[in-house]
Amino acid sequence: MRKSYYSTTANNFTVTITNSATGEITMSMAANDTANLSPSRYYYDLLITAGDGTKTRVIEGIATIAPSITR
Repeated sequence: MRKSYYSTTANNFTVTITNSATGEITMSMAANDTANLSPSRYYYDLLITAGDGTKTRVIEGIATIAPSITR
């Protein structure tokens, strides 16, 4: 996940294959990594690499990190 398409810094997700028969995956990020994110919009995608090295983007999106409202 990056702040912009051109950002050199990234926050990585941990990706787990939840059900290979149905193609279900889980993307997560550790609490200490998310705690360090400043409120903003971030961009992410997920690439899957085939055995022959071919990379395919299977999902992409925008994550909005909002500041805490509750005090």
